[in-house]
Parts: sequence; structure tokens; C-alpha cells
Amino acid sequence: MISPETPVETLIASLSDESAQVRLQAVEALRLRQETSALPHLLLMLHDPEWWVRVAVADAIGELGDESTLQTLLPDLQHPDPLVRSSVTIALGRLHHKPDLDAILPMARDAHHWVRYAAAVALGDLSDVRALEALVNLLEDADYLVRAGAARSLGKIKHPKAIRPLRRLVVKDDNELVRADALEALRCIWNGSLGDEEPTA
Repeated sequence: MISPETPVETLIASLSDESAQVRLQAVEALRLRQETSALPHLLLMLHDPEWWVRVAVADAIGELGDESTLQTLLPDLQHPDPLVRSSVTIALGRLHHKPDLDAILPMARDAHHWVRYAAAVALGDLSDVRALEALVNLLEDADYLVRAGAARSLGKIKHPKAIRPLRRLVVKDDNELVRADALEALRCIWNGSLGDEEPTA
């Protein structure tokens, strides 16, 4: 059982435990302790077989990583495994040392929907208005999670040019989650925009 008193060495050893729940707890404990010495071990866990563990790892790397972590992650954007590409993409979006937007944009056109979803999330985390066109394009993606992720990220960027395509999503998308996320994104934009486009009933 992992507790607040568990030694760092034990937490790092638990990252390779056969139980995904134990691995997740160890990742969270290391993140909360801001244990940067665990970074080399966490980077390896971007290959974890469980997606929810990989997401937690990406969050931890984003909080703990530095410029050297960024350089370590970039080559894995070309990894043959889409699970790795998606995890690395999310981690890059979380990093305080933000990558150049050009490193993330190609992932929005990846053949695998997991990677495109990760790109949608990461582009929102980067909060760069230059991602607007790529995110609007992802609103047309065949995968509903990608569309939902793109809608949420447009709500973070809050650019009024996203209002019209988001409105279209609210009215026409056949997925309830996507419609709800698009509506929430519109609320965020209307609350934070400069009024370039006026909301209508």
C-alpha cells in the first residue's frame, strides 16, 4: 500500500508493478512530491499498456519536466506505436517548457485517432491562437472523441472565429458528448471574447 510516508525508492520500484492501480498510485505520489529524480523512470512509462496510466504519467512529466525533458520527448512523436505518440503528445502539451507549435501540429493529422485526440488536447494546453485552424479542422474528424477534444481546446483558446464552427457542431453533431463540449466551449468564448462575433439565440 502506497502512503505519504512511502520512500521514494519504493515508489520508483512500484512504477513497474504488475498492478496498473499500484503503478498509477506511484505516479501520482511522485507527482505530488514533485520528485524530479523520478523523471527518467516516468519517461519510460509513456509505453505503459494502460491508457489511463499513460495519461497520469503525461501529467506528471508535464509538471516535473524541464527543457532537457522536452528534447527527450520530441523524437518519440515519430514512434511507430500510436499509444506512445499519443502519450508523448499529451506530455508535451502539459510541459511548462512549451514546444514549438510546429512540433504538435502534424500530430493533428496522424492516421490514428488516439494521436489526433492527444493533439487536440495538447493544442488547447499550449493556448496558442495559431492552432485555431487545426482545431477547427478537427471538429470534422470521424472520431467523436477527437471532435470533443478539439471543441474543449477551442474553448480554452477563446477565439471568436471558432464560434461559427462550434455552433454548427452544437446543432448538427450526432454525438451528445460532442454537442455538450461544443456548447461549453461557446460559453467560454462568449464570456472571454472581444465581441468579434456576437452570439445569437
